[in-house]
Amino acid sequence: MKQSLSTLRTGWVVMAIVLACMIAWPAAVHADFGPKPMIRIVVKNPPTGEYYLDLLIQAEKANNSLADEKDQYDPVKFGLLENYQVEGWVPALVHGTDIPLFGKLTGTPTGADMVHTFSYFGTPNRFKIIIITPENRVVVTEELTRQAYQLKLTYDYTTGDISQRSIVISYLIQFLSTMAATLVIEGLILLLFGFSLKQSWRPFLIVNLVTQVLLTASLGTAAITQGMFAAYILALPVELVIVIIEAIAFARLLKEHTKARRVGYAITANLVSLVAGLFAMSLLF
Repeated sequence: MKQSLSTLRTGWVVMAIVLACMIAWPAAVHADFGPKPMIRIVVKNPPTGEYYLDLLIQAEKANNSLADEKDQYDPVKFGLLENYQVEGWVPALVHGTDIPLFGKLTGTPTGADMVHTFSYFGTPNRFKIIIITPENRVVVTEELTRQAYQLKLTYDYTTGDISQRSIVISYLIQFLSTMAATLVIEGLILLLFGFSLKQSWRPFLIVNLVTQVLLTASLGTAAITQGMFAAYILALPVELVIVIIEAIAFARLLKEHTKARRVGYAITANLVSLVAGLFAMSLLF
């Protein structure tokens, strides 16, 4: 009995420490820090020679964010972008955005490719890509949608093909990364709480599989579509639901030790794995 109470107290202490870390982690981050909305375009087979690439957005009010840098650019190419306006579509960097958008008209060489990055809170959800070629031709792609908070797409300039990572793949990567971390961490804590993995592996695996699906549907969706800050906000209420589910499930399904120890294990393991899972998602998204 004393051992069970000691184990339960240990679980509550660990829970309090982890809760404090969870509250301090996002709160300590200034609103301007952390991941920002982003579109990264990798241009395969880029034009030979200097070319400019911008995003086309639908906007009316001009606010030329590159006005002070205009003299640094080729006047003909810059002029083609400055005067481009077709059915309400205008170049984002040259025309300007109401909310700041950072980027450059020229790309960064990466091997044989050129990489163009547009970021900050003015990053559009709907856009086209416009290129002013070395020969001063205007090339415009079809309309694209930013499905992820941080979008990476590949544009083959020679063929015109554009590909981006499927949202399904993003969900799968998130699920597998957090599931793997959860099984390792919660499995170790299961052993530390004195449970036999041989006797407990089936309920351990089933319960974690169910709750990881719930985590992917909530925190994973928030991280992919709205960024990690949204995932941090959802973390506590979602984890509270999962802790209740797992505490009830493990109290009934685990056969060793007292119910108090089973519940203590569920609380401790979930809070530790949540912090690890959020860290893993922050690296992915």
